[in-house]
Amino acid sequence: MKIDRYTGVGILFILLAIVIFFTDVLNPFIRPFTYLFLMGSSKGKDILFFTIFGIFLILSQLFEYNTDFKNNRFVKKLMSHKFSSIFKLKNNTYIKISLTIFLATAIFGLILEIIMRYQMGISPLTTFIAMNNGSIASTSIIHSHIYKSVIGGIIDSIFSIITIGIPAGVNTGDALLKYVPNIANIIIVILPILFLTQLGSMKNRFGPSRIFLIFTSTCGLIGIFDGGLFGVPCAAGIYGMLLVYFDETGFDYYFAKLFRNKSILNKTKGKMDIIKKYKILSYKTFKRFIPHLFVILLIILRLSVSLLGTNTEYYEVEIMNPTATLEDIKNSLNSYSILSIQENKENNGNNINNIIIHISPEYNEDELLNSLIKSLKNKCSGYSMTWNAYSYFNSNTTNLTNSTNTINLANN
Repeated sequence: MKIDRYTGVGILFILLAIVIFFTDVLNPFIRPFTYLFLMGSSKGKDILFFTIFGIFLILSQLFEYNTDFKNNRFVKKLMSHKFSSIFKLKNNTYIKISLTIFLATAIFGLILEIIMRYQMGISPLTTFIAMNNGSIASTSIIHSHIYKSVIGGIIDSIFSIITIGIPAGVNTGDALLKYVPNIANIIIVILPILFLTQLGSMKNRFGPSRIFLIFTSTCGLIGIFDGGLFGVPCAAGIYGMLLVYFDETGFDYYFAKLFRNKSILNKTKGKMDIIKKYKILSYKTFKRFIPHLFVILLIILRLSVSLLGTNTEYYEVEIMNPTATLEDIKNSLNSYSILSIQENKENNGNNINNIIIHISPEYNEDELLNSLIKSLKNKCSGYSMTWNAYSYFNSNTTNLTNSTNTINLANN
């Protein structure tokens, strides 16, 4: 079988993922690129991105474009199977199915965040850090790792069976799993379904919209379990589907015009001439703006939630199930500007159930969150911390020297 450019690039991406898995040699070159659209890149996200992107590039040819690919004996046998009947619908039908599943899953993830916090007795407008035998995981409504902990638990089990260790720099989020409601396991079924429906949405499209959909679908599949609805990857996935659904012709036309692709330009020019004649205030014109309006709405919603949970007077840190004495915890936090410490005991008055600490708002939220990981390591099962969105814009925040030696959970 002749390998065309799509298959070649797909294989190259998968090989790149394998190299990233086993070595760190490409990190300085890959990480600055993937950081832009994966909301803080990490080794695990890089591996997933290039693997899924490569698979999409190869399998999207099952429908058209490459005659040699379709006529291959193995491919023909695969497409003759009953399984292939799931791809008989129109491409935009698959986009509608994908969007419905995607949004429902993302919103349900937020509901699970609230349920989990209700069961734990902590505020939904906080970031929760789970600690378990050296493993650390974070989650919040604005950057959720609920589903990631489920996928991470499966990955850990598989790797333990095949006796391959998880590479350094890959955070599976398994420390969070014991707090997550069992119904979150539904993501195990949803992800394969989403992959297939998004694959079906790529058929019968010109190169520009096809590649764009592959890119955004890859981001979306990663984002649905790592970041959640308000994360950049998840938003990119939804935006890509909306843009191709509502403005595929415009996207292909202007892309072809920009890169002087006469073939696509000639094939889309007729439809684009009709689109240009639509009145500015017509519904057909409005539909083309829906993807952009969605992104704006999502940004506004994310900022609103972040500001709603912001406390500028102090950071409230609730240490859960402390395993160290109160005195030990106080000593580990003596480098911070502590405003108050309060311990809550169980009914018998002997065992400390949790410790609530108020810390000065002079620190950057991310730096404080990550610095506390080192300070509280092996001293509790986890902790929650309130937000301070304004700390990101305050240039006078106090520097935490030990924060650079901790895990940046926003990037994992």
